Amino acid sequence: MDIQILRAFEDNYIWLLRDGHRIVVVDPGDEAPVLKYLADEKASLAAILLTHHHGDHTGGVAGLLARHPAPVYGPAGEPIAEITVPLREGDTVDLPGFQMQLRVIDVPGHTRGHIAYYGVTQGQGVLFCGDTLFGCGCGRLFEGTPAQMWASLNKLTALPGDTRVYCAHE
Repeated sequence: MDIQILRAFEDNYIWLLRDGHRIVVVDPGDEAPVLKYLADEKASLAAILLTHHHGDHTGGVAGLLARHPAPVYGPAGEPIAEITVPLREGDTVDLPGFQMQLRVIDVPGHTRGHIAYYGVTQGQGVLFCGDTLFGCGCGRLFEGTPAQMWASLNKLTALPGDTRVYCAHE
């Protein structure tokens, strides 16, 4: 499995998990770069993973599903109509056709229902954390409290030290 990046808007990252010609997309705020990638690579969309409800992370979901029906995994505590598999802390995601299982971690603070996904691929820990953790900080507190964000960041620091962090900005 390979992890690739697509840029969107001014500073968003859309992450792609690729196994052969199958793609899982994380937080597709804009469908255009994903649709172009799928067409250019002759790839198929296996699933969509969402971390929270903000439009710069979910805005492309409807456009992708209109052309590429796929399951949509996302936080049970967030108002996202397209979610077909609602998730909470402790749930696991077995990606269709992929050799990786992701563990769901509740990380409220940026939003009340924000989640992150942690898994291991090729012996390496990977974390898709949306807007909870960035390279130089953390997400703004829109709905959560400082105490919630602190607790969420502590959960992430408890992950193995060699975990690769795939944040949604910076």
